[in-house]
Amino acid sequence: MREKAEVRIDIEAAKALIHWKSLFADEVASRAKRLAAESSQPQHVTVSHYRQAAQIAVRSLPAAILDGGPFSDDHKVA
Repeated sequence: MREKAEVRIDIEAAKALIHWKSLFADEVASRAKRLAAESSQPQHVTVSHYRQAAQIAVRSLPAAILDGGPFSDDHKVA
């Protein structure tokens, strides 16, 4: 049985991850709603809309990550 090694995560790293996940989720949700609005059933958002929206949103994620936003590379550990 393997013992779990203790992993320490910088506070800023955790905050950045939460921020990026939120940006991605918001982008996917809004794009999926737009795609549904343009479809034959504008009030019905499907997994296909989310899949298509995710493929589009994932292209903008690298720019958001590289931008850095309000996060720094300071080493504060949680």
